[in-house]
Amino acid sequence: MVSPDEQEVICQLNSNWIWVPNWIDNSPPSINTAGRIVNFTRSFDLHSVPSSAILHISADTRYKIYVNGKRIAAGPSRSNLMIWYYDTLDIAPYLGKGNNEIKIVVLRYFAGNRSAMPFERTSFPGLTVVGAIDSGAASVDLCSSKNWTARVDESVLFPTGLVDDVFLHISERITPASGSSPVEPKGYNMKTLNGDLLPWRLRPRPIPMPVESAVAVDVIRTCSSSISVADWNKCFSETQPLALASQSSHIIELKADVHSTAFTQWKFKASKQSQVRLKITYSEGYELEPRSYPFFRTKADRLDSTAGHILGPYDAVTLDIPEGEIITYEPFWFRTFRIIRLEVDVGTETVELISFSTTQVNYPLGVKATWTEPGDTHSEKIWDVSIRTMRNCMFDGYSDCPFYEQLQYSGDTRTVGLFHYLISSDDRLMRQSISTFASSITVEGLTQSRFPSHVPQIIAGFSLYWILQVCDHHLFFGDQVYSRSFLPRIDGVLDFFESHIDELGLVSGLPYDAWQYVDWVTTWGATEEHPDKGVPTSGRKSNRHTYFSMLYAYVLKQAALLVRQVNRPAHAAEYEARAETLLIAIRKHCYDGQFFTDSIADIADDLAYSQHCQVFAVLSGAAEKAGQARLLTEAFAKPHFSKCSYMMKFYAFRAFAIAGDDVYESAWEQMWDPYRKMLANNLTTWEEDDVRQRSDCHAWGSVPIYEYCTELAGVRPVAPGSTKVLFKPRLKLSEAVDAKVCLGRDNVVSVFWTTNGSGTKRVELRLERAVEVVSRLPGGDEVEHGIVDRVSLVYAGS
Repeated sequence: MVSPDEQEVICQLNSNWIWVPNWIDNSPPSINTAGRIVNFTRSFDLHSVPSSAILHISADTRYKIYVNGKRIAAGPSRSNLMIWYYDTLDIAPYLGKGNNEIKIVVLRYFAGNRSAMPFERTSFPGLTVVGAIDSGAASVDLCSSKNWTARVDESVLFPTGLVDDVFLHISERITPASGSSPVEPKGYNMKTLNGDLLPWRLRPRPIPMPVESAVAVDVIRTCSSSISVADWNKCFSETQPLALASQSSHIIELKADVHSTAFTQWKFKASKQSQVRLKITYSEGYELEPRSYPFFRTKADRLDSTAGHILGPYDAVTLDIPEGEIITYEPFWFRTFRIIRLEVDVGTETVELISFSTTQVNYPLGVKATWTEPGDTHSEKIWDVSIRTMRNCMFDGYSDCPFYEQLQYSGDTRTVGLFHYLISSDDRLMRQSISTFASSITVEGLTQSRFPSHVPQIIAGFSLYWILQVCDHHLFFGDQVYSRSFLPRIDGVLDFFESHIDELGLVSGLPYDAWQYVDWVTTWGATEEHPDKGVPTSGRKSNRHTYFSMLYAYVLKQAALLVRQVNRPAHAAEYEARAETLLIAIRKHCYDGQFFTDSIADIADDLAYSQHCQVFAVLSGAAEKAGQARLLTEAFAKPHFSKCSYMMKFYAFRAFAIAGDDVYESAWEQMWDPYRKMLANNLTTWEEDDVRQRSDCHAWGSVPIYEYCTELAGVRPVAPGSTKVLFKPRLKLSEAVDAKVCLGRDNVVSVFWTTNGSGTKRVELRLERAVEVVSRLPGGDEVEHGIVDRVSLVYAGS
């Protein structure tokens, strides 16, 4: 709910929307660009330095704000047509006595095309600013409707149709242009009247602004340059200017210490007028010849510059360098990279490269959790890489691979949100995500699968994962009012799947334009008849996939639990009855006596078997308890079963845990083999999958965080708001552990154990805030400890 003070700000912002006059919101036929940049400038004098100077700001599509030449923010937070966010900034630290300048660079992506998918926009471009500065006796009004100038930057293009920039359209092509003259912006003068909504339904930003940190970058090698590697590195690491001779050309390759999402900035200067041409290629690492660029790649050691080469999107920039001036080039949006290839051509006069800086930018994770496991040489590295992968996939939402898409998918977000809860007590980003997906509901009752997105998309099962987001949030944080607010939409999603129950009692006949994606599997590729990838082959012709029946049954049970927990139990029995009816049909039609099949068992061939259906048979309850261990053990041992990729490892682990401690613990070492392989190949973030190897950073791979915290350390909430904890450490898997795990809001749990010479383990559980604790040691029974802040246990072994 918006407060009265916030509503006053919103009304002021609404009355200050501006844009350049005579704007055409499209690319002319002769120019290929997804959008244009407009620079808004405001200059003013201050008699003294203010202690605070609050600005409220929003833009359509995105903005960056500079105060006296320093970039201080980028925004707004990802918005959609029903929720458009504004930011609140204090610019006082960047102001000085005398003349000051605020420059707001707005990138407007055109509304009439399908490019730049992550950057949703309305049909109106715009900027709005509200604020004032009190400086002594005078006050400076900074509202955008007064005393601002605007200029369209015609030198920058964001081309579409590039093979390696399918989703983002952030790659830049810059050539010097005479440019348009500054103009006075035009106010829209729109008002809300009789319920008519403005293009932007403004709300205050619900998440903190991104944080920044320096990224260390070194030159790996000079491919073609008269300047030594040592001199290049002095420029980059010591900010020592480097003279680039007239008419010279240079090709160098740079390496960041780790995979990074960073704003990059180049500064040049010339004593006489000159020019510099840059081609800057960004890559996540060296790679071998791709199978089908850009979606199917072949990668090994990411730092092997001998066998591998650099592939990736690039910026092509020509800069005029006037005599004596410092010219700065900073791409509008941050870049994702581990390796950068720089190609430089210098004009008729020597040009100095003054500096190159890279500034990591990401959501403030606020990590409180820690992990130390002395007996395992890899686990601490795996922990660190998992957190870095999450960091690089979090800016103003939970993004999939930042190198390619930066889109927020509900299926991905469900697991990544859980990982986030365990390392930080912060739920603000997930609350934004849950609410955002709730606002994406389609006429059928489904949430969109990625949102906000300028190109709508539906992945059939992802609405069910959104329901799990709500269930998870309630378990960890217990906000009953918040959880209840989504119940009507949850019921609508479930009714959609119920309406697609066929004569066999199974989910089938899903809409043709809904992608029935399950996972990235080698044998589930596209065909001419069935062009969607990641869809089990067995059910394509019949449009009947066992996975959706199982997933629906699984979520029905979780939804039944949720409605009881929030004291709205009326639908619980109905949901459970639906689930049981589904499970009977699955056992009857999708089980061949040994395994569950990807579609009905009557049409099963060798390609009709997957680990996925055995996993969800256990999760949903389709598999009887007595047969779960055999089902999973054999399925994960059979080479012809379609394999779970990184996305599905989380669910595989959950099924192992349900099937029994022996199943879970016997799979432990093997399940981490791909992670150890990625470390050996010099990855510093987890790759998207090992089927396509498209991207080297995708946060659904950070599943080690969940397994280390909830299974190995054994801390798991079992009551809403984390008011009750099951402490079940897997002591057989490690000789010693020292860990901290976040538990709901403002509670951190410490877990510690060591093993003495006789094999006895002494185990400590400590909580910052007392909650109800139930413990269980290997092979033992559950023990109720009541509401406590400390539990000490001794385990003598089996």
